[in-house]
Amino acid sequence: MVEILACLLVLVIGMMSTIGMVVYGISLANVAQGRATGMATAMSIAVDYAPLIPAGSTWSGDTYNAKGYVNGFYVTRSEQNPGDIVPGTNIRTALVEVDVYETLQGRLITTYKQRVIREDAP
Repeated sequence: MVEILACLLVLVIGMMSTIGMVVYGISLANVAQGRATGMATAMSIAVDYAPLIPAGSTWSGDTYNAKGYVNGFYVTRSEQNPGDIVPGTNIRTALVEVDVYETLQGRLITTYKQRVIREDAP
């Protein structure tokens, strides 16, 4: 009888640790998925400051600075326009920085910086 109880105790401890590891793995997968989605959001916002979002959204701003919710994340976008590539033309470079947060006051998920070349309206 004692041997059966000892065997059941070892079995229960093994099953509990297995369940714990599965739960931990699922939480790690969720964090990784959130970071990947956050980075994809940042990369798309860096290129297109006016994403395709539903009407009534909180996304607001202009070409240079914008903020709001995109893909369930709070995103801020800022752009610095250093100047002409070719003097006397309307082709310019800009340094774009995008920060992606969990929520408005939430944890920073990712920061993405990219230099873009664009042609301004004449």
